[in-house]
Amino acid sequence: MKCLICHEPMDPINLDYGTHPACDMKLVPVDEDDDPFTSMLKAQLIDMVRWAEQQHPRGRQVLIGPSEIGSLCDRRIGYRLANIPACNTEFDPWASIVGTAIHTWLDNAVNGWMKEHQSQAWSTETRLVIDDFVEGHADLYSHDHKSVIDYKTVGPDVMKKIRKDGPPVGYQIQTHVYGYGFERLGRDVERVCLVFLPRAGWIRDMYIWCAPYQRDVAIGSLIRLQMIAQQILKLDALTYPNRWNDIEAVPSNNCGWCPWYNPGRPTEHGADDQGCPGR
Repeated sequence: MKCLICHEPMDPINLDYGTHPACDMKLVPVDEDDDPFTSMLKAQLIDMVRWAEQQHPRGRQVLIGPSEIGSLCDRRIGYRLANIPACNTEFDPWASIVGTAIHTWLDNAVNGWMKEHQSQAWSTETRLVIDDFVEGHADLYSHDHKSVIDYKTVGPDVMKKIRKDGPPVGYQIQTHVYGYGFERLGRDVERVCLVFLPRAGWIRDMYIWCAPYQRDVAIGSLIRLQMIAQQILKLDALTYPNRWNDIEAVPSNNCGWCPWYNPGRPTEHGADDQGCPGR
């Protein structure tokens, strides 16, 4: 499938959106049939929604999170480790807002259920310090089943793809990193699970993927972070920005979602501290 705006290929995991995020934000969100008042009201509501999303603590997190270190692109991780300012920030936030709202509702639901049933079988959102450079918040932990559980909200096309092909590697790595974080808290971990929740449809359409916890996967991802950090220092990329181009990248149809993707940058100019040309 191709983006409805730029007509470049879409990554299969993002089919539900129909457009690259950067392309989508080029559209003026005004319906031709709207009268001036409804157009004004729509613009004001969208502005407030975008403002509120920008205040979310997730957007101000300093340390890199488990959801980021599963990326196959060393350059993307390197930009994050070096705190290079993002240049691709004009995303439509609605999918993220819906996901956050569902997470919050489920957190309250589990806590309410435990209170009503006088149970301590579950730990809801838990802050995990993975190491000196990585921290995050895990959605759920089952004490009875010694399992780490992470929620993902998806649309129907992505749900269908995941049922067929399994979760993206980055999602899988994220769960093992959470598992390692719970181990550091003294919890036993036997399984890691991804719970895919439909944004459209019914709760019975939920799909759950589980696998045995592998500490080596988590440790390997942390070692990779150290190697990327060492490469940045060796290249002195902060002093010589053009050397970001020497850090390996994995261009893909998913580049449009990267905060450091610079869509206006010619490919022949390569990457620097102003962003990456992507695919």
